[in-house]
Amino acid sequence: MTSGDARNASVRGWMPDFCSLPILGSVVVMVELIVLVVLIAPGQGGWPTLRDLFAASFLAQWIALISAALSCKLGPWLGRLPFWFGGAVAALIPALVAAACSAIASSLDHSLALGWIPPAEARTFLLSNSVLAALVGLILMRYIFVLQEWQRGVEAQAAARIETLQARIRPHFLFNSLNAIASLIRIDADKAETAVEDLATVFRATLREERADHTLADELELIDRYLAIEALRLGGRLQVTRAIEASLRHCRVPALSVQPLVENAVHHGVQALPEGGVIAISAYRDHGALCVSVRNPKPVHAVTRLGGNHIALGNIRERLRMRYGVKAALEVDTGPDYHAVTLRVPMQEGPNDENPDRRR
Repeated sequence: MTSGDARNASVRGWMPDFCSLPILGSVVVMVELIVLVVLIAPGQGGWPTLRDLFAASFLAQWIALISAALSCKLGPWLGRLPFWFGGAVAALIPALVAAACSAIASSLDHSLALGWIPPAEARTFLLSNSVLAALVGLILMRYIFVLQEWQRGVEAQAAARIETLQARIRPHFLFNSLNAIASLIRIDADKAETAVEDLATVFRATLREERADHTLADELELIDRYLAIEALRLGGRLQVTRAIEASLRHCRVPALSVQPLVENAVHHGVQALPEGGVIAISAYRDHGALCVSVRNPKPVHAVTRLGGNHIALGNIRERLRMRYGVKAALEVDTGPDYHAVTLRVPMQEGPNDENPDRRR
């Protein structure tokens, strides 16, 4: 759930958000279904004609749309009232709208001599429509409210799951970084101190605010900090090439989604080769999606290891599934002497928030 959705829900309380287009569409469909049920119910004299169906649908939809518009405007006020009192007031909205529309329909029918509403039944027509509108309105509001609460619960669970998965990546990153720093302490204390400062900068960036995503530029900076730590340990064995379109740097990606891929490239690729190798990082557009690829060399006869370092791939896949569903993917391509992983997420532009920890 976005912060805007949360604020909207808190303002409206128990009252459904009739300003929402999906809810408005649901109201239109459900009202039309109710019209069909009423017209084909036993005792109605057979199947309705197209004229009867058009007239009943036209009247019912006008009542529904006007009631939804009024509920949209009055929703924040009604949501602050106690449930039972506010519900009674909310039920009056479609009842009064139905009474007004029925009176207008009766007047037009009499003026145009259509003969749809006999004069003797005009009052019954008005009262029955008002009561039916009030009952249907209460049922719809309750149904939509329960549906919204269920959806909010699902979104809250998904958000909590994503935060948990993201939190599990940070200790994994810390573990690898501390191993790199520990190997430097006896060799070059000054470089180890620089690495600690870089690590602190990275963690300030990741913990600065709790965000499910950030810009690709922010993710690339985390990668640069991490590679700076590893470069102190691996020296010239670690080389990196980048092919990043400038226009993509402002696109949003899940936080800590590419950096773990670079970690795996270092630990299972470059580090495993005596001569080291080149890690290629690229980002490009592909049919409306942002693709970020990390490719690294690997030993020809490398044995697949299923240790803790491989938690990252399953973790990222789960986060992508929770965040984007089937619209995102983590694609793996392995050859005899290379390993490549491509992150594919929907293209989403976003502001490039300034990071106060960013070195220039």
